Amino acid sequence: MPRYFFHVRNHVHTKDTVGTEVADLSAARREALSDIADIRRTQFSMLDGHWAGWSIEVCDEDGELLLTVPFISN
Repeated sequence: MPRYFFHVRNHVHTKDTVGTEVADLSAARREALSDIADIRRTQFSMLDGHWAGWSIEVCDEDGELLLTVPFISN
């Protein structure tokens, strides 16, 4: 299975250095949406719901950006 990396971008860029193996890009998108839901749930009170500008960038093993999933789409 291919390994995808899920970098969180807001005013800073948090790099995923480990990655996650998933079947394909569609599964990677589902993983990103799940990660967004988890982050929003655990950090909601701290950020008071201000997610504009937040996203997860899904990259392949070569570092190529394949997909950007904004937090506000979730």
